[in-house]
Amino acid sequence: MRALPKAYLPEALGDLGAALGFGALSLEIARTGEAFWVGAFGALGYLTLGPLLLLSPWLDRVGPRRGLLALRLLRALLWLPLPLLPREAALLVLWAYPIMVATDLGVVAWDAYQVRFQRKRLQRETGLLYAAWNLGGLLGWPLGPLLLLLHPALPYLGAAGVLLLALFLLTSALPQEAHSPGPVPRASLRAGLRALLAHPPLRPYLLLSLLFQLGHALATALLGLLILRSGAPEALFGLLLALEDLGYALGGLLAGRLPPGLARPLALAAGGFLLPFPLLLPAFPLYGLGVGLLSGRLRALRGERLPEEGLAAALAGLRALGGLGAGVFGRLGPALPVWGALLAFLLLFLLGRPRKM
Repeated sequence: MRALPKAYLPEALGDLGAALGFGALSLEIARTGEAFWVGAFGALGYLTLGPLLLLSPWLDRVGPRRGLLALRLLRALLWLPLPLLPREAALLVLWAYPIMVATDLGVVAWDAYQVRFQRKRLQRETGLLYAAWNLGGLLGWPLGPLLLLLHPALPYLGAAGVLLLALFLLTSALPQEAHSPGPVPRASLRAGLRALLAHPPLRPYLLLSLLFQLGHALATALLGLLILRSGAPEALFGLLLALEDLGYALGGLLAGRLPPGLARPLALAAGGFLLPFPLLLPAFPLYGLGVGLLSGRLRALRGERLPEEGLAAALAGLRALGGLGAGVFGRLGPALPVWGALLAFLLLFLLGRPRKM
């Protein structure tokens, strides 16, 4: 599987395309000022629990490679009709939901692929993959809103085109699954969740993982609305999100090379999202760096201990269970999710032992 890093370049290109679309869509929805739908859009990645758990056994049946390529094609095609839709916040968020489901299920497919074939160097490989995604986002997030200001259809058609090109490159770069270390048992959803909840080596890290997912979901649920309310100009909207991606990318590249304890104070930089522009600028890369380091460590710890049976279902459950309350908190006030995130991160740091976290 030495060819696997070659597949990270198409994934970086694909994330550039996805960020073009999501960056423009984030600005369009934030412009409406409707806190509920802004929060729902920010929490889409954590509101995909049902589809992820229902579809993840399909990944176990078809294999993570075939499933990943099919999901990447679906994600590209879903951007094409978006310029034709009425610019209502509710409709835009609902249309973005299947795009997010395809994106998140693709992450599950990648995680399953790496756990199955890269278990011995999982922290390094998963850090490189997430760094590739975030490096692609560094260009896509600033360009999406700028293209939207030029023409409302440009970012969405551009997203579809770039994603289709990335899929073509990924098809030839992603190694076949013929090198599988052995047959993977066909698992049901119930079996996968039972393996997740009952697997003894995973138990010490399950609560830490859920706290991390909850904190990250709350911190970013209303980020678009907070940026506009800070007084930042719309032309810089995507740049701030790109700074966050820069931190994610650095955290992924440095995962396994820096002590995980360095991530603890950095994740608390989420409190800076509440400051006015331009004082909130440093919070984005610092928070991204902390989250990148923490997520790399947690993914490696989980992956080393996950059972093969029901692997995709277990990974989907861990990814989706964290942030289901973010949209509800957002209705009570834009700052409340951030305070909830700080509390979740503090609990994570208090419960995580230094030699493990």
